[in-house]
Amino acid sequence: MSKAMSSVADTPIRDPGLDSPEARQRKRYMVKLFGFQAPKYDFHDDVIGLGIHRWWARDISKVVGEFMRGRSSARMLDLACGTGFVTFNVAKRFGNIDIDGFDISPEMVAVARQRQKMGFKDRNIEFWVGDAELPCGEGRYDIVTTCFAFRNFTNKSLATENVFKALKPGGVFIIQDMTKPERQPLRAVYLFALKYLLPIPSKILGTEKGAARYLYNSVQLMPRNAEIKALLEGKGFAGVSCKGQTMGMGCIVVGNKPGV
Repeated sequence: MSKAMSSVADTPIRDPGLDSPEARQRKRYMVKLFGFQAPKYDFHDDVIGLGIHRWWARDISKVVGEFMRGRSSARMLDLACGTGFVTFNVAKRFGNIDIDGFDISPEMVAVARQRQKMGFKDRNIEFWVGDAELPCGEGRYDIVTTCFAFRNFTNKSLATENVFKALKPGGVFIIQDMTKPERQPLRAVYLFALKYLLPIPSKILGTEKGAARYLYNSVQLMPRNAEIKALLEGKGFAGVSCKGQTMGMGCIVVGNKPGV
């Protein structure tokens, strides 16, 4: 292991605490932000992100597909599910996976439930309002996903620990999110675009006033892939892999809970 990698592994991601002022403030803002965004959230993602999140979602489906080989059924948790984007992408491709999803925003959950009624009413899919940093059961799930949400968690270490407990032995944890390229000059160009160009279409589309700035700040705070890998390994996950998406603008991190 290189000195750089060693220093990353020796510097764990630290949580401010579940009831810390930082956690309470961020969660209050997320409830406000995503509550405002919920009705047009998917449309805004398609326009502002040029639909790139749909390409990134294919990597999630690929990992799920590899996991499902030889399995007749599975139960999945979509952590911080939003409007159900990942939930429904998985449901379309895998008829043998039952899915639970929860999100901190009641409005986002309402949109997900409506989408289920329109296209997935015969599937075993349930949504509810919940905090991703709170326990979500023990040994209940074969698969846990969290998409475009990990950077929003104030207590990433705690959330990861809860996921490990919630997974059955042999289960898989899939993190997909926006991040920042780790090499220059692409990193500087990307962050410049996020900070100074993204607010323009955001304003035209009428997103929540501080949404563009929050997105930029959350990407800045997103740990490096190696740091997330070290976090998962420190919580007991094995075979952790990291993959950059679209020149490092996104990432997918996969860890397995040891077992059968």
